Amino acid sequence: MMVTHQPYPVEEHLLPRTQRITVYPNLVQQKQFWLQFYYVDKCVFSVHLYTLSGFEVFRKFYHHASLHATHSISLPAKLQRGIYKLALRSEAIDYVQPIVIL
Repeated sequence: MMVTHQPYPVEEHLLPRTQRITVYPNLVQQKQFWLQFYYVDKCVFSVHLYTLSGFEVFRKFYHHASLHATHSISLPAKLQRGIYKLALRSEAIDYVQPIVIL
């Protein structure tokens, strides 16, 4: 007779959480895009947009109030088309990715 070992059930809140941030769409039209936060603790975070030469053209603060959320980001209408660096910053977040404004 073979005995198989059954692991103890693990509470979901005890499992390791992988923080994930998704920016969509990457090709921004109509000066609006969204940020999806997964397993990101509550915080105040800032959104920065930099030209490729490092000049900051946009900065705004947002309140993230739950573990999972979607944030709508509206950019100024006068922002020119081009490739920018998007940066998200908080005490726990340091995220940078390129983004294209059409």
